[in-house]
Amino acid sequence: MDETARYSRPMHSGASSRFLIGVAAILATAGLLAGCSGSDDEGGSGPDGDRPSSTVVASDADVVLAVDGDDAVAHVDDRFQSYNIEMVEVTGGEFWKPYDSGPGKVTRPPIDLTSERLRNLARGLGPAYIRVSGSWANTTYFDPEGTSGGVAPEGFGGVLTGDQWKGVGDFARAVDGEVVTSFASGTGVRDAAGVWQPDQARSLLEFSKANDVPVVAAEFVNEPSIPLGVPAGYDAAAFGRDFTTFKEMVDDVMPDLRIVGPGAVEDVTPIILKGPAIPAEDMFKAADGDFDVVSYHFYPKVSERCGSKEGPEVALTPEFLSRIEPDKDFYEGLRDQYQPDAPMWVTEIAQAACGGDRWASTYRDVIRYVDSNGRLATGDGDAMFHNTLAASDYALLDEDGLVPRPNYWAAVLWHRLMGPAVLDVAHHPAPDLSVYAHCTPGAEDPSVTYAVVNSSETETRTVATGSGSAEVYLLTSDSLDSGSISLNGTVLAAADDGTLPPMEAEKATGSVEVPPASVAFVVEPTDVRACSR
Repeated sequence: MDETARYSRPMHSGASSRFLIGVAAILATAGLLAGCSGSDDEGGSGPDGDRPSSTVVASDADVVLAVDGDDAVAHVDDRFQSYNIEMVEVTGGEFWKPYDSGPGKVTRPPIDLTSERLRNLARGLGPAYIRVSGSWANTTYFDPEGTSGGVAPEGFGGVLTGDQWKGVGDFARAVDGEVVTSFASGTGVRDAAGVWQPDQARSLLEFSKANDVPVVAAEFVNEPSIPLGVPAGYDAAAFGRDFTTFKEMVDDVMPDLRIVGPGAVEDVTPIILKGPAIPAEDMFKAADGDFDVVSYHFYPKVSERCGSKEGPEVALTPEFLSRIEPDKDFYEGLRDQYQPDAPMWVTEIAQAACGGDRWASTYRDVIRYVDSNGRLATGDGDAMFHNTLAASDYALLDEDGLVPRPNYWAAVLWHRLMGPAVLDVAHHPAPDLSVYAHCTPGAEDPSVTYAVVNSSETETRTVATGSGSAEVYLLTSDSLDSGSISLNGTVLAAADDGTLPPMEAEKATGSVEVPPASVAFVVEPTDVRACSR
């Protein structure tokens, strides 16, 4: 195709399909290009109307995609994009109830980890760490022999059976997963003086070794910053005392286990409490350098379940998208001071705490999802654990029918296209247009993938590669509030058994049009040294 040519492809929701060959540059000069976009809106249609084509060659692009330097600025974990399966999903019980479920309690049955559909969908995200933890884990009783009869003993709130934990191991092995967990911390595992006893944690690790459950890392407890499932008045001194006991047990039972911590939250921007019950720095001091991996949790807000009055209008704003930066910088600073060179894991992250807002399950959250990945990888975020795989509004999969939500498809593309080697981009265009660059994983010929995030709800942007050619994966939707997402104009859907459809690029010569509220993954051949190794 000539460098001044433009093509469009069939689009759902009524967008036209036609080829305009050899005239785009003339039309662009005449200011008439928007009129040939398949939309009645000048400058391209917005997220709630017909979508323009993803590829358009013009004489000038808003941004020329390029990297700054030959070397990677960071290398993330091969399992960078990971996820949580809440402990209460495994055991069954009360989790964040659906918004439209009425005033009564909602109890979920245990998740079926043998489901072929679930496993195939999870394979699309692998390799990954699978964190089985959460607030409910702090009061879960491990009962490998079935002696409890399914009734939680005093001091506990739920029961995890041996078969359920074996099921976690079977699932992890089937989907190229490695398990990360945490242990009970409530009154049920404490003596009369409130001192933590390691028997339950020891039992879980010994059972894991005997039954090939691939537990590779663990936090002592979930979110010690928030006093849920710990005794009243629990402080840094008590944490340090109990952590020492925990570390001694791990060294005895599973010395290769990576100890992750502190699992801090609330230090920078409190969203649930007025501040952490135990500041992160105090936990670093109490742990005395014994974290192999440094962890924290991040949510940009709480959901309306926990009283938030912020609505969906904030979702695409630069302020909302950048909320992660102060937390990231703060915890990385503590890591540098107390655990130099330790990997950084964000062991919980999602649209909002408390199960997510109603719009966490919609296309609207794709912008935050991809943008947060880019921000974390460019910093020191070695792995991020989305909360959750298949429970509540923030899940990647709708728990009813295991239907992939828009963020799932963004995660699949990120996994396929954004490799561990992170590059510095040469241009940072605008507050509402972000660009991230990684070496493309597994490419026969070296290439770089740019994740272009256009968070503007009104402006179409054009980008171009230095070589003038690219492969484009464009994610759009007819509406920000839609539960569906399209790749290059085709709505994405999994087969009944959970296998994924072909997710192929469109070749572009010249500039690439990135519509409002969309994400384009743009792959370009490269001779950058970091991608040639």
